Amino acid sequence: MKSVSSIVGLFFSDEINLVYENIKFSGDLSLEKKEKLKILPFKFLGPLFLTAASTKEKNWKIEVIESSLSQYQETTIDVDVIQSFFNLNSSIESEDGKTNLFALIGSPYTEDIKVIYDKIVNYIHPSIIQGKIVNESFLGGDFSFKDFIEAELIRGVNLIEMSLGSSRKIEMSLGSSRKLYCVGFMERKESDNIRESYLYTCDFDDPLKNIYLDNIPSYYVLSILPDYYENRIIETLSLFDKTTIFPNIRAIRMSHEEKKVIYLEEFLMEKNIKKSYGVILIPDNKNLAGLLQAAGLHGGGSPQMETMSFYKKKLRQILDKNKNLEETIVEINPIFDPFEKWKTDTEEGLSKIKDLLDNNN
Repeated sequence: MKSVSSIVGLFFSDEINLVYENIKFSGDLSLEKKEKLKILPFKFLGPLFLTAASTKEKNWKIEVIESSLSQYQETTIDVDVIQSFFNLNSSIESEDGKTNLFALIGSPYTEDIKVIYDKIVNYIHPSIIQGKIVNESFLGGDFSFKDFIEAELIRGVNLIEMSLGSSRKIEMSLGSSRKLYCVGFMERKESDNIRESYLYTCDFDDPLKNIYLDNIPSYYVLSILPDYYENRIIETLSLFDKTTIFPNIRAIRMSHEEKKVIYLEEFLMEKNIKKSYGVILIPDNKNLAGLLQAAGLHGGGSPQMETMSFYKKKLRQILDKNKNLEETIVEINPIFDPFEKWKTDTEEGLSKIKDLLDNNN
């Protein structure tokens, strides 16, 4: 019987994009796989740099990427299976520049992600920054940042590992009663012979569009993230010989100052075709509701906000009960056109999204 294994990688980058890493795992990796692991942090942060470039005045940060994992039907249950896979990011900006701390975690347990996320954001990352300042002050030119950060990452990995094994108690969300507004609906299908993905939202000339764009990085970025991160997770799992399971994006959470975006997705395997449906959500704030109402009335729409459980229920109804897709899209947001979809799996389709939908003039 194999011993249950887990993947814990902790990566630190500074303002000049130097990346330091510490990866702890229970199996032996070949030199080739170890080299491939070293470039993973850049791949996981790729869309983060893209969001910064796409809107120069808005530096959106990816906070959480969570995947559900399922075993292929033809395989038997293995005790060496990973049940949780997620990436947690913390970005801190100060007078000394910007630093990022991000953890890549695969665990055989259904983890309480909030416990780990809070430890990274509120303790491990600030401790590294403060430790650097103190050591530089006392040691001056004798301070070796490389030795310091390597020791801190080892300590950080050990602290994260101590938190693994705690069953999820609460959703890492904005609160179960918090109202959210849907600004996009995504449909994805994938099999050996099929690969399709589409975005549904308002018309490109709808008066609500500018409000949407002010509260998200861009539709172009959000359209590529689910496929992008699923591929990164598959790549990571294969390095650790986890080939009997496949991922599906469960949630992506992003922020820019006080603004937040949540992407939620549900999926179902049917006749060897993976069907996935997702929603792009922004939370209510003191200004958003009034702006939406005013613009919606002017444009003839009827904006509505619902809780996260409402959106999850609607996604599951399409998958489990074969509820009509077009009707559900309208129920989620009445101003969406369920028969007008933006293709997101081709360069041509993405170019249209960037040129037309993301153009707020």
